[in-house]
Amino acid sequence: MIRFSKPLYQELKAIRSFLFHRMYRAPSVMVERARVTRMVNDLFPLFLSQPALLPAEWRSDIEAAQDEVTLARIVADYVAGMTDRFAIQEHARLIGDKA
Repeated sequence: MIRFSKPLYQELKAIRSFLFHRMYRAPSVMVERARVTRMVNDLFPLFLSQPALLPAEWRSDIEAAQDEVTLARIVADYVAGMTDRFAIQEHARLIGDKA
């Protein structure tokens, strides 16, 4: 079996702990994460209920969707492919606030 030496393993644990507490779970990161989650939670059901809001190049996929599950997958793919900046702009345009 291949593994890290004990000293290296301890250093990696310390780095992971530092990153987890100071970067991944930092208060400012958690605030932004909640904001972005709200945006996605607003955009997904909006596009699902009004798929005509999606760009014209998505229309053929939307029209071919034979059930709500397929439509939900198309909408999820669209939302997942949005850049952060574009999602923020679309949310402001369609919902009317910055979340």
